[in-house]
Amino acid sequence: MSELPITCKDDVGSLKVFDMRDKDTFQGIQYFYWLLGSVHDGDLLYMGMIKGNKPSSEHSLEHIKKALSQAPAECIFPPLPLPWWLSRTRVTVADDWGKEPSPDVYLKRPWIASLENIQPGEVTVARWFAHEIKQLEHLARCPPHPNLVRYHGCRVRNGRITGAYLGRVPGCDLVDHLHNGGTIDKDLFFAALAIDHLHNVVGLVHNDISPRNIMVGPDGAPTLVDLGSACPDGEEMILGVPFDCWGDDPLDMEPETYFISPSAACPTPRKSRDIASLNHLRTWIDNPVSETAGFLRRIETVSHFAEVFGKLHEAATARQRAIRAKAAEDNKTAA
Repeated sequence: MSELPITCKDDVGSLKVFDMRDKDTFQGIQYFYWLLGSVHDGDLLYMGMIKGNKPSSEHSLEHIKKALSQAPAECIFPPLPLPWWLSRTRVTVADDWGKEPSPDVYLKRPWIASLENIQPGEVTVARWFAHEIKQLEHLARCPPHPNLVRYHGCRVRNGRITGAYLGRVPGCDLVDHLHNGGTIDKDLFFAALAIDHLHNVVGLVHNDISPRNIMVGPDGAPTLVDLGSACPDGEEMILGVPFDCWGDDPLDMEPETYFISPSAACPTPRKSRDIASLNHLRTWIDNPVSETAGFLRRIETVSHFAEVFGKLHEAATARQRAIRAKAAEDNKTAA
């Protein structure tokens, strides 16, 4: 792994992995490193885990590099439809393939919850990302809104979609804004949020309205981001897509993160769910300080739930294969 151009630990991202029984005890730390390819070479992702209860500060660069291994491209990058300009879901390919995005553009990568998602033959991440690209393409063909994320096309490498170019929003998300002592004018803030535009002009339900998905600019204006869980109103969500839903109890200010399991019926997105999330968000904003710590802990443990989902998905798939194999054998015997 010495060939990787990693010169310091800051080049490598990390994700803490926690034990469900004790949210403050490390099970290990998951590392990831993106290697950007040229126009004709593929982008690469390296991932790995260092197990144990040592914090990342005690992991040497050599140990981190040794833990990393290349993720199969087919697991995380959906193929570009060819011919892409005539495909059913049109894909906007960024014009200048050879240059990296400018400072005002953010390159969003596929979201990978755990190492289970990058095992050979597993395509859940690629399916999630293809779904998000589809929603972004739909968004780009609708009138823009100043308080809604902007999409500038896909990064394509070696025939696969490896990222989405999004408008970079100055500032920070709502959690960090309030945690750092920032304030908002609640009436103006919620009036500016682009939920009505998303519902009635774009025709999408967000399904993941939370403080982490609302950016706050230097002027205090909000921008709604992350359409990874968005769907048209009334259309079933695809298998495996994560979505957040704020609890029904007004005192429960933390969102529940769900991963649609293979054995469960896919929920149907409704505008009313977004509206309910907004109402809970209004209550949460009134007292965010005490709630923020719990919210952050929930965010950190999402990876564990994703790993559990991955194992359930694998078990269900294996069972389905066994059932089909037995049915085929019974039919053969009967014939």
